[in-house]
This record gives sequence, C-alpha cells and structure tokens, in this order.
Amino acid sequence: MSKKYSITHFFVVGLLIILLTPSFYAQDSLEVKKKERIYRTDDSMDSRVSFSCTDSIVANLSSNKISMYGSAIVEYEGIKMTADLIELDTEKKEVYCIYTLDEEGNRVGIPKFEDGSESFTAATIRYNFETEKGYIEELKTQQEEMYLQMGVAKRHENEQVHFTEGKFTTCELDDPHFHFQLSKAVMVPNERIATGPMNLWVKGIPTPLGLPFSVIPTKDQEAKSGFIAPMFVPVSQYGFGLQELGYYFPIKKSDQIQTTFYGSLYSRGTFEIKNQTDYLKRYKYKGVLNLGYSSFRQPFPADSIRNQKIVVQWRHQQEVKANPFWRFNSSVNFQSDNSGKTNLDPLSESHYQNNFNSDINLIRSFPGKPVTIGLKAALKQNSASKNLDADLPTLNVNVNRFFPFKGLRKEKIGGEKFYEKIGVTYNMEARNKAIFADTLLSNKRYDLIQDKMQNGIQHRLAMSYPLQLFKKIVTLNTTANYNLRMNFQSVDKRYDTDLGTIVNDTLQEFGMSHNAAFQTELSTNLYAYYSFVGNSGMKMRHVMTPRISMRFQPNTSSYKTEILGPNNEEVYYSPFENSLYRENAGRDIGLISYSLNNTFELKHRNRNDTIADEFTKTRIIDAFSISGNYDIFKDSMQFSDIALQLRIAPVKGLSIVSRASISPYAWDNNGIAYDQYAHKNGQGLGRISSANISTTYTFTAKESRDRINKTQELMGDHWGADFQYYALNPHEVIDFAIPWKINLTHTFFVNLNNSDPDQRYRQNQNLVLSGDVSFTERWKLGLNSSYDLKAMELTQTRLSLTRDMHCWQLSFFWTPVGGQQSFLVRFNATSALFQSAKLELRKPPEFL
Repeated sequence: MSKKYSITHFFVVGLLIILLTPSFYAQDSLEVKKKERIYRTDDSMDSRVSFSCTDSIVANLSSNKISMYGSAIVEYEGIKMTADLIELDTEKKEVYCIYTLDEEGNRVGIPKFEDGSESFTAATIRYNFETEKGYIEELKTQQEEMYLQMGVAKRHENEQVHFTEGKFTTCELDDPHFHFQLSKAVMVPNERIATGPMNLWVKGIPTPLGLPFSVIPTKDQEAKSGFIAPMFVPVSQYGFGLQELGYYFPIKKSDQIQTTFYGSLYSRGTFEIKNQTDYLKRYKYKGVLNLGYSSFRQPFPADSIRNQKIVVQWRHQQEVKANPFWRFNSSVNFQSDNSGKTNLDPLSESHYQNNFNSDINLIRSFPGKPVTIGLKAALKQNSASKNLDADLPTLNVNVNRFFPFKGLRKEKIGGEKFYEKIGVTYNMEARNKAIFADTLLSNKRYDLIQDKMQNGIQHRLAMSYPLQLFKKIVTLNTTANYNLRMNFQSVDKRYDTDLGTIVNDTLQEFGMSHNAAFQTELSTNLYAYYSFVGNSGMKMRHVMTPRISMRFQPNTSSYKTEILGPNNEEVYYSPFENSLYRENAGRDIGLISYSLNNTFELKHRNRNDTIADEFTKTRIIDAFSISGNYDIFKDSMQFSDIALQLRIAPVKGLSIVSRASISPYAWDNNGIAYDQYAHKNGQGLGRISSANISTTYTFTAKESRDRINKTQELMGDHWGADFQYYALNPHEVIDFAIPWKINLTHTFFVNLNNSDPDQRYRQNQNLVLSGDVSFTERWKLGLNSSYDLKAMELTQTRLSLTRDMHCWQLSFFWTPVGGQQSFLVRFNATSALFQSAKLELRKPPEFL
C-alpha cells in the first residue's frame, strides 16, 4: 500500500472522529440507525468527505471505537473505500475493514479500495495512521493483465510490503488455472516485486518449472533490449530447426519506434532472417515494416540447389486529421519469387494467394481550389500468370467540376443564365508502366525490364450542361469530351522476308493522337405501387430509372493503311496499337445507348407494433438492370450484347450478385455469330455469351455478428502482424464467446466457347466453406475448405481443433489437401502479456 493511500485513509478517519465526538457526551454508547447518512466537513476543509452505510453506525466511548455496518462507504477526493464493516479505534488511531458472513456462510462486503482505474481487494485491512504500518490478509490487486494475490502482507514505514504465500498470474479467477507461487516476496510500490524461490503451478498442482529468485516490474519502465526464445521444430522437410530466435531492440532516443530481429536455422541448411519495425506517432500516423530474406536448400539429391527469397511488407496509415492537405499511405506486399507457397510457416495465409498487390500513394489537395494532385507507385504480382505489372510511377492531376463562365456577368440580377451552368472537369495522367515475366527479375535482367517499359501522358477535358425539363421530372445532360494522348512508343509494320510474315517494329519516339465526342443523355425516375389482393396493409414499390443517350465521335484517329508482302496485303492499323494509351476504332462512332434499372421494395405493417400504425420497408431487389447500345455507323451486327445484372440482399449477411450477357444474333453450326437476328432464325431471343453468379453469406447469431464487429475494433489497437491480419479478417478469430459461425461463398461461371463445337460453354464452380463451432464450452472445431465443383475435388482444406483452458489454449491444425499438406500442434497463452510463450510441433508434407 502506497503512502498516498495510507495518508488518505487516516485523514478520513480523523475527520470522522472530529465530526462524531460532540455527540458522545450524553451517554457511553450511542447507536444511530438511519440508512444512507451523509456527513460533510466544516468550511475549513478544502474538499468534501462523505461516508454512509445501509445498516447502522455505533459509537462506543468506553472502548473508543466507531463501527459502521452494512455496505459501509467512505469517499474523499475520488478515493473510495467499501466494506461490510469498517471499524475505527480512536485511541490506537487504527482503521480496520473486514467482510461479514451471510446465513449460508458466504462472504459479504469484501473490503475494496478504488482510486480511478486502480483498485485492490482484501479479506481484512488494518492500518495505523500514526506509525504508518499496516497488516493485510488475502490481498488481490490487478495492473493491466497481471494479477497478484498475497496470503499475508505487512506494510512498513518505508512503504515496502513484505508478504508470503503470493500468487502471480494473468488469470483473473480467485483460484487461477495457473500461477507462479511466491514463497516470500517484497513489493516496492510502483517499482518491482523481488521474490525468493518461485515455481509454476497448474490447476493447483506444483510443477518442477521455476526459478530460485525473480524480479517482476510493476510499472511501465523504459523498454530494454533482450532475447526472444525460439520455437523448436523437431521434424520438418528442412530437418531439425530453431525458428524465430529473436532479439528485441527498442530505439531509446524515441518511444515511438521499436524493432525486432528474427533468425531461423534448420539442420539441412535452410535459414531465414527477418526484421519487424513498428512505429507510431499518436494522432499522426502508424505503421509496420517487415523485411525478410530466406534461403531454401532443396532436399537430396538436389541439395546443392538453393532458392533465395526476399519479402518486403510495409503498411503505413496516416490519421485523417493529421494533415488536411497532404495524405500519405502505403500497402506493400512484395514477394521476390512471386509465390506465397515458399514459406517456413505452414499456416501462412499467403500460401492461398495468387495475387500480391503493393502501392504507395501521396496525395496533395489545395484548400479552396478544386485541384488534387496524386503520385502513385504500384506493383501487381500474379503467381498464376508468372507476370509482374509495375507502375513506376503514375502522376494524376484532377480538377473537379468548376463553372468558368459564372464570372462573365458582373451584375447578379435575375435568374441564373444558361452559360453559368456549364461545368468543366479536367484530368491529366502521366504513367510509366511495364508488364514482364517474373523470371526477368529473379535473373536480374533489368535491361530487358527497361525495354518493356511503356510511358505516356493522357489529357481529358469535359464540359457538361445539365437541364431540367417538365418541372424537373426529366434530366437532360449534354457533354462534350476531348482526349489527347501522348505516347513515347509506337509501332511500324513491315514485311520480314526471312520470316515470311508481317512484323512490328517498336519505335522509341514521341507521337500524339486525339479524339472528341459529343453526348446527350435523358434520364428520369418512375414510380409504381402494387397492391396485394386480400391484404390492404401491404404494398410493393417499384422504382424504374430509364436512361437513353446518343454519342457521336468523329474519326480523328491516326490509323493508316499500308500495302505489305508479296501478295500486296492491305493492312489497316494504328501506330499506337501497342502503346500505353491506345486509340478506339479508326472510324466514326455513333452510339445509341439504353439502360433500365429497377428496384423493388415491400412496405408492410409492423407486426410487433399492435398499437401504432407503423410500417416496415423490406428491399426485395436492390437492383435489376438491362443495358446495351446500337452503333449506327457500324457496317453489320450493330446491336451490342444485352447486359443483365441482378443484385439482391434478402437477409442481413447475404449478398447475391448475378451478371449475364446475351447476344441477339444468330449463329451457324460452328457457333459463329452472323448478321441475322436469332429470333428470325428460330433460335429464340439470342444466346448467352457469358454469365456468373456469386453468393456469399456469414451464418451466425445477431449477438455473434455484433461481437465480430467489436473484435475488429479491438484488434486495431494492437501492434504485430497477427493482430493486423485479424483486424482485417475478424471472422477468422477463434472466439469461444461465439458459439458458431459459418462463412460460405459460391461462384458459378459460364463462358461461350467457339473453339470446341462439342462443348459450346465452359463452366466452372467453386465452393469455399469456412467457420467454426463449439461442441462444448471449451472445445471448438474450425474448417476452411475450397472445392472445385467441376473437377469434383478439394483444392485446399484445413481443419483446426482448439481447446480453451481459460488462460491457455491448445490448438491442432491439419491440412490434408492442398499444396502445403501439414499438421501443427500449438500450446500458447491467451494473454497478450505472454503471447510469445508458445510451444509448437510441426510435421511437413512428406511425412504425412
């Protein structure tokens, strides 16, 4: 107990004596029975002191004792003491707090002390405010995630507390599942606890694990460097190993950055070096940088071959209010081998990924001006295509809509003129882009990567004029667009006599192309209401949004015609067909486009409300749209495919999106479409060119869904890669408070196939099932599996079995199907304080 607490306790005792003494002259013993009595000091005191009890206050002058019974409370300057019995000895100048027993022998009103966020409880508290010595039994206190229990404790004049039969743990139960038994110890308040022999107890049973002595800090101290124990891997495809032997190194000159180095070594020669640096500046930014280098040695007989891998992961987030004009964010996930499967961790989520995206953004806005400038560097990696798509960099200048002609009229008299409604927008994009095979990077062929670079500048200028017709029922919007493309690469076609074919020569020279377009669009909203027969209290609302537009784009392209080859073949092409910014078709374009969007909403009486005449709205169809166009300048097959889209969310958590494309033209026996409508050829309204439907749903209770959202918020307050991952994927957290949850995703694709007359359509279906269920209060079973319905095989499956032991957790992970078949047994503490205390046993694919 600190000196601050002791002075406060007995200052309150002295005030009680002063207040109650004038009432003791009339008789030796006085008993006052009045609930919730409140006393206050006289005007000479700086602060108000109040105390109360629900039973009685008894003062005995012969023994100089004052007793308060029944939920006694003493409050002073934010400090609060409670107990079922508080006794004051005015002669010895002592205060004594203790609990009482009810009829069944249970403790009632256990003494408790509170000061803001700090508190402790004890069976008894006795303190002498003159000698500043105290005696405490069964004290229990908490500091963040640490709990300390003392059997018998004595406080000395130097504020140190000597105690025996201590228990140190992160389990909040009175009888913890595990604790470190302290035979005897000394606590220096707000400093440390120095102990004698201590050992680990599990479920009340002592274990041989322990230390002859220890020093436990009890306050936030300056971070110090130190080693992090590794994980032992007895069996793996790389041999016996020590994984993630670490060394923590804080940056002492700043409390806003910390870094940790990790090393892994296996007996067959595989090793890995990693570094994780976390940084945080409150109200400004936060981020984490992970760097890794791995060297994998192949098993015999190819043990002389090594594969190297470099991993760079950087996530930087700037607070919204940090700077109103500058924004900087990054999300980098670079894999040098373009694969997530080369990883020492069998539970790595990157194993299931084919795409790795990285981007760094810097955005500048200008106050009071519609101008925004952005600079971006991006890299897209695809392990399936073995390609890398790099933007190094992209510069954007955006000018939002402004009205340049509003300043022409000096006197603002009368209504707004038509020319004042003309709005102008502008966009400029300067880009340097390259798509190349990942082998060029691994082989360090930077010269060939440079040859793949494409760069150019594109300008877009638009002027629009909106007009409301028929009392603002119909909107007419007219737009004029101008695009200027500036490329630094072009092609020139020639006939190669050696190869006997036409080839493209890439020219590293500047060239420009441009086009202008004029468009006008009509749109409106139509409403319809449908009543149901026999139910006057239910109606359906139908909202239709039709649009029709006309677009004219004259041919201003750079297409040219050349006669090439021995057969004088006529070739019509654009010199920018392989450039960064390409041209549209080299002809006049006249499009008449149409679209119709529909939403359906059901309005019905609220059955839960039998008094008020309230209605509930339920969205039946979020969107159902039909769209297409007709090109009046096209030679043949002027109608485009008809696009259909449906989006519904019938219940919370469920989303269904379906898209389809239908061609209105007939087709021959080879499946090739020709210029004749399908209905005239007896082939119906047309045929499906492509279709897909995607259905996703998370099955769980409403309370569990709210808890998943809350988990996502809590994870964002912690550092570390695991916390950051689960902050983005909160539904994957193993939470025993959620009895069950199932995440189900189904996708179905259909595409027209003209290359195979026996199979007109290519079909594919995938089903992904994930979730977990608690079949007892302490056991939880988890599953994550993907199934290819076309091939009728599992593509990846992982099973997990978790046992919750309150403050410890035992987990079993098994991947029987997929490219990383393995199992793992993990025993770890659930407290963040001991998150590094875990034991893992792994087994690689070839030993299954």
